[in-house]
Amino acid sequence: MSDMPPPAPSTGGGIGHGFALALGAVVLAVWAAMMTVSVRQAALPDDTEGLVLAVFRPGTPDDEAFGAMVRAGGEPVRATWLGFAWVARGREAGFVGRLKSEGALGALGEIPLGPTLGGCSAEPVDSSKMASVRLQPQ
Repeated sequence: MSDMPPPAPSTGGGIGHGFALALGAVVLAVWAAMMTVSVRQAALPDDTEGLVLAVFRPGTPDDEAFGAMVRAGGEPVRATWLGFAWVARGREAGFVGRLKSEGALGALGEIPLGPTLGGCSAEPVDSSKMASVRLQPQ
């Protein structure tokens, strides 16, 4: 047997983990930029009334958020799965401004076309059709 050194490990000639990490970072940065633009465009001015998504600081207890919406002259409609965002309705102008003065970070407008999950399917929501649906008391 000869005293030949073992062969050097191969680098594989592939792209490697560095490229995958860089690509992931680029995708994350593009997503963050798009979300920032989307949220800024959906932000409502202080004089707005109607159905809004009220956003509070993460970790805000439900009773504090509920109280803030009521003190602002609104009606809490429902909590979201996020926990710090609520759907609320204000019937008087200036609701969003009052909501902010009560501690909300802001309020976002309704997105006219969004997914609604139902069972194993998702379908778009047409808010113009939903406005005509009214529950009748029995």
